[in-house]
Amino acid sequence: MLPIQKKLREIFDYLQVRQRWVLCYFSLLAIINACTIRHCLDFSLNRIVRESRALSKVEPIRNPLKVKGTSKSSRKIEGTLPRQTRQKAGRDVLKSNRRQMEQKLLQTSIITTSNSSDVWTKQVQVLVTVSFYAGYLLTHIPGGRLAERYGGKWILGASILFSAILTLLTPTIVRNGGPGALMVLRLLIGFCEGPTFPAVSALLAQWVPENERGLLCGCVLSGGEIGITFVHLVNGMALQDEDWAVAFYVVGGGAMLWFVGFVLVCYSKPDASPYIQNSERDYIKSQVSATLVTAGEVDETANEAAPWSNMLMNAPIWALIAANMQHDWNEQEMAQELQKLLQELQTKGSTLWKELESSLKVTAPHLWSWMASLTSGQLCDYLIAKGIMSRTQTRQLMSWLVFVSISMCLVYNKEDGARVWSVLAFGAYYAGIKVLPLDMSPNFAGTLMGISNGLGSLPGLLLPLLQQLESEYAIVGSIRAALWLICAGYISGDVQSYNRMPIRQAGTG
Repeated sequence: MLPIQKKLREIFDYLQVRQRWVLCYFSLLAIINACTIRHCLDFSLNRIVRESRALSKVEPIRNPLKVKGTSKSSRKIEGTLPRQTRQKAGRDVLKSNRRQMEQKLLQTSIITTSNSSDVWTKQVQVLVTVSFYAGYLLTHIPGGRLAERYGGKWILGASILFSAILTLLTPTIVRNGGPGALMVLRLLIGFCEGPTFPAVSALLAQWVPENERGLLCGCVLSGGEIGITFVHLVNGMALQDEDWAVAFYVVGGGAMLWFVGFVLVCYSKPDASPYIQNSERDYIKSQVSATLVTAGEVDETANEAAPWSNMLMNAPIWALIAANMQHDWNEQEMAQELQKLLQELQTKGSTLWKELESSLKVTAPHLWSWMASLTSGQLCDYLIAKGIMSRTQTRQLMSWLVFVSISMCLVYNKEDGARVWSVLAFGAYYAGIKVLPLDMSPNFAGTLMGISNGLGSLPGLLLPLLQQLESEYAIVGSIRAALWLICAGYISGDVQSYNRMPIRQAGTG
């Protein structure tokens, strides 16, 4: 144990800090970091394109010491001026050209043939945006399996760390490589960030007691709402500095600091933590799912492969996938509202603080959604603990609330009343649907989250096409509401049959 860890242990013991709360706190920060890294470019892309177009309008000075007339009329006027006046004018033009040349030299490393305004077309901007999700989809399931087998700590830590490093490199890549290099970079960031949610789920399955699952897991998994708000504020404050790169340095630097704290304090399982007190360790072991198998109980001679066929033939998991798709679609659209606000502020030459009322109007629903998830999560835990409703009935209740809220949101059609219903929908979603992988299979919570959240992020990859379909065909909105209805009927909070794992028999090994 490092000296700083010994000091931390003394502090935790003195303050009687519950380590499951510490784990949930850092997991919440991990989700916030992942969300800010994901959306940072989305909020900055318009400014990147505007900068490239503005800089590309300035023609490079090939020979600043040679001043040529621009037209016959200018030479004619020049000839009518006294010689002394012409010499003075020539010196002034020469000084001006020299100043322009010095400014251009500073910009030469930024303007290249690969990132000039000609290549930043609308189609290219769309490809840059969706390239993240192409990589994001690929590593969800592998990340979940690795977290289950080797512990979620280092999978989650590596996911955020490498994403942060690549985020810090983004300004340099943009200014020297252009959109092509940026697409590759965003693909790699998505590839690194993919294991985040599965690894968090694997950690929560080990640390969070069943009777606290709604509150703690709902609080953690809804952290993206805080992340979207934070990245909006960071990019809004960067408007004053006239440098979009500031947002990437803040987001990437914050994620690096999180990594340091996370690896010092958090562990994959309670048994591995040197900070946890025996009473809390015993409490967690007695309150986590009775079907959760710890590493020491698994029969290592048996086949540890995930039961893929049983999972994919399971109706509740497909209901979960459909619900995640619907949620991500709605979340993407709400994030675009924040992006449009920043674009409007930039066009008007205003700042976030001057338009504080407008900013709060679009950011408040995200913060309220996170707070609503705490309330609905606590309500779920209360209903289950008191035996008023079963776990499945409670999750279905939240799903029905999501369906009703989404339906009312469509009725109000993005008016002020729609925001209230969207808050209720998102709050119920995190406590009733997002936590289902931990309910359905504690032993394969990472894999289930990888399947559901990975496929659920498809709307991010196909968003331009989906938005076009929704604008052309009004029935698309009705289909979305109907899908929520189907999800509410088929989801289950019961432990599924594929959760079973081979147990080591007593006296063996």
